[in-house]
Amino acid sequence: MVTTALSLAAILVVGMALALSQFCFVRTVLGARSGNLSPARCVVGLSLLIAVSLLVLAHWRGGETMPIYNPQLAVVFGGLVFGLAARANGGCFVGTLNGLCKGESRRLLTIIGWILGYALLRGSAIPGHRQTPLEVGLVVGGLGILVLVLNRRASHQHQPFMPNPSEPGLQGTVAWALMLATGILVGLLHHSGLPWDPSSLAKALGASLRGSPLTAVSAYALAIPLGMALLHGLRRDFSPVPIKAMDFKLLPLGMLMAMGSVWGMGANDSYLFRYLPLGSMHAALGLTAMAIGILLPDWIGPISPARPPGTPSPQ
Repeated sequence: MVTTALSLAAILVVGMALALSQFCFVRTVLGARSGNLSPARCVVGLSLLIAVSLLVLAHWRGGETMPIYNPQLAVVFGGLVFGLAARANGGCFVGTLNGLCKGESRRLLTIIGWILGYALLRGSAIPGHRQTPLEVGLVVGGLGILVLVLNRRASHQHQPFMPNPSEPGLQGTVAWALMLATGILVGLLHHSGLPWDPSSLAKALGASLRGSPLTAVSAYALAIPLGMALLHGLRRDFSPVPIKAMDFKLLPLGMLMAMGSVWGMGANDSYLFRYLPLGSMHAALGLTAMAIGILLPDWIGPISPARPPGTPSPQ
């Protein structure tokens, strides 16, 4: 009972931290393209800190238990589909939930699309293997080098580390401390084996539409949006926006996001919070494909995508 309460509290805090830092992979990629490096430093830094905490926990508890997968062509295709759909949607899984918890009612259509997309596609059994020291070293080393490169570029451009521009107190050492605490909590949640990440409940609900039993443990994922809603309530920035007819395009986009995550053997949240910190090369490949998918519309022609949650309107 105590373990359950502590796990729920940890998931709640992680949800608040993700909302406070405006964590969103779409925002990260578009920000890096425009020269704003704080979102990228936040995402890469958090993945690195999760990886380090997992290494410590693995040494302490005698090894990891989750298998990782070999890169396959389907990962590239799934990542591209997810990236394109998430760009048009205006946010990834985490960013979409955060938008809903801020009052953007239209995000509910995207979430319904996730459930329908997971109901349409059933992921096939994929052979996995235990991570090797070389794989862990490559991914952790790559994340560390990327953080150093981003920090060096930001220093040359005199950019403070400020993940959330609307929260000026969250910058520099304070922001990194939040990332450290979140990374440790996510590492502990990983070892708990609970389906807490944002895409887990949508997957479970989609499977239930196909006839699979819906277990009570799936409700753990509700603590993430609850934490986000709690934070926005405390900050008093909850601003309800009604759904309009034009917002129904988000329904098929949500379906494509879910289908892309099935083809890609993971979504951006499971890649960043679970597989990448374990040393999974398939997650690194999937995230690269997602980033290309997010940027692809700019390379092939002008579009008018929905704004990622937390992105200021152009002047």
